[in-house]
Amino acid sequence: DSAEAAILSQKLENVMIEKELFKNSNLTLQDLAKEVNISSHQLSQFLNTNLGKNFTSFINEFRINEACEIIKASDKFTLESIGYDVGFNSKSAFFAAFKKHTGKTPLNYQLQVL
Repeated sequence: DSAEAAILSQKLENVMIEKELFKNSNLTLQDLAKEVNISSHQLSQFLNTNLGKNFTSFINEFRINEACEIIKASDKFTLESIGYDVGFNSKSAFFAAFKKHTGKTPLNYQLQVL
């Protein structure tokens, strides 16, 4: 029901932010499900049904939000290193996810906020 969904949604957000799980580039659906004490099938279904996104999109959202904060805070890091720091395995995966999430390339975003 919707009360349970709200609780689970909050639990997921808390565990992602407090433990910075998204920074683990090898994070799996199973790992996250274990953290919130539900089966990976239940978690996958919850993300799709209640949040309208798959596991990868859910995790990448946290990664991109963190990357945006780092980009806003400093220009001392390369965009590529920021991508790795927030949990992406490759520059191309970071750039593609960034553009999908923000509508801009990391460089365009950086030029806009600095």
